[in-house]
Amino acid sequence: MYKSFFSLILFLLSWQVQAQVLTGIGTVWSDDFSQWIIYTDEGQGELQTRWQGDFSEWDYYINDTHGVARLKWKNSPTEWEIKGDDGEIITARTRFPRDLREWRITNNTRSVNLSPVWNDMTEWKMQHSAYGTLHISTTWNNDIREWEIRDDTKDMTIHQKMSVVFLVVFHSSLPYHPK
Repeated sequence: MYKSFFSLILFLLSWQVQAQVLTGIGTVWSDDFSQWIIYTDEGQGELQTRWQGDFSEWDYYINDTHGVARLKWKNSPTEWEIKGDDGEIITARTRFPRDLREWRITNNTRSVNLSPVWNDMTEWKMQHSAYGTLHISTTWNNDIREWEIRDDTKDMTIHQKMSVVFLVVFHSSLPYHPK
């Protein structure tokens, strides 16, 4: 009895986290890419650098969910580790050396690929036959400060979705980060 009750509670908690739908993300300030507002079907969250002027470590907060994205190697933007507050660990690596346009994102149970639709990197898509589609594009043509998200995913946690969104906004705005 206790075991089945505990299983039901875990199922309901995981369903609640997975039900979150991302709808957009935009910079807080028009000339600063270190703070972002995340829009969901249930409200707003935030994505920001952990340390001022250091773009190698980020925090995100959405409702009661928190996660951290860190560069695996300080001077190489080709591998990130995203840790959720629920213990989920996600690794994002470029599919090809030094090519920041194609990514493999995995939590060791499921893997998805992310790539831009066009070469200008203003429209990205994560599409998987089992997990659905996460389509991210600039709201205004070539303006990387504001993005629309079409979240048609199923069975993806908020941390997996944020891994995809984070990679898009980080690498699309990379030329504007302070050196």
